[in-house]
Amino acid sequence: MKSKSHTFLNKYGLKIGGLFMVLVSLLVIRNGVIKKKITEENRIVSAKVLETPLDCDDLGRRGGYYKLEFNGMVFVKNGNRLICEQVFGKESVDVLTNLKRNKIVFINEYKNSNDILYGTLLVLMGLVITFIDKIKSLSNKNSKN
Repeated sequence: MKSKSHTFLNKYGLKIGGLFMVLVSLLVIRNGVIKKKITEENRIVSAKVLETPLDCDDLGRRGGYYKLEFNGMVFVKNGNRLICEQVFGKESVDVLTNLKRNKIVFINEYKNSNDILYGTLLVLMGLVITFIDKIKSLSNKNSKN
């Protein structure tokens, strides 16, 4: 005899997982839109560099992390080798900020990111996973006709 939780997961697991995937991908898209808006506003400010990777040539696949201070707040940003070369060994670096001055973006960060594209692809995959039962039943009805 199966437990109720096991039965529930068998019946609704894909739907819950697909909806979770849609929610996460909407956050990715939102971050991309914020970066785009900050880049389009083009408010260039100077941020103090607190911490950088020790070596720009050995960042690995995921890039490095950078601590910057701006407007009394500390921002931890990640970035690739190109960003490392902009920041490494400097006391301050030019970044972009929003009107409230509570977010910062590296100058080429939006141009080099694919958040909106990847988020859209994840939303589509999440919707397919969520509604796979409906898609299968529609395709079975069409194949019978």
